[in-house]
Amino acid sequence: SDSEEESDAAKKVKEERLAAYAAKKAKKPVLIAKSNIILDVKPWDDETDMKAMEAAVRAVKTDGLLWGASKLVPLAYGIHKLQISSVVEDDKVSVDWLQEKLEEIEDYVQSVDIAAFNKV
Repeated sequence: SDSEEESDAAKKVKEERLAAYAAKKAKKPVLIAKSNIILDVKPWDDETDMKAMEAAVRAVKTDGLLWGASKLVPLAYGIHKLQISSVVEDDKVSVDWLQEKLEEIEDYVQSVDIAAFNKV
């Protein structure tokens, strides 16, 4: 009967420890998977208003999307592409969706390529 009492006590201690661990884990913030994406947004020609194109790109908003720094990078024949960085939450924003949304800005955007893609 002594061993039964010990095993009951051991079970009780184990349950208390598991409950304490579960409570501690519940308080811990959940890690959100994010990606840093640098996009090359190419205009139609050298007469495309790059400021207006950048404003149109930045106007694309959704939960989990954060626009970062941008710069104009020379391509050829006086044409520049917009290189813009963004941070997306992987569960909320699809890269394909983002590219499609940007390519819908047909007045300014000819194409969108991924220049860099890094998990944060």
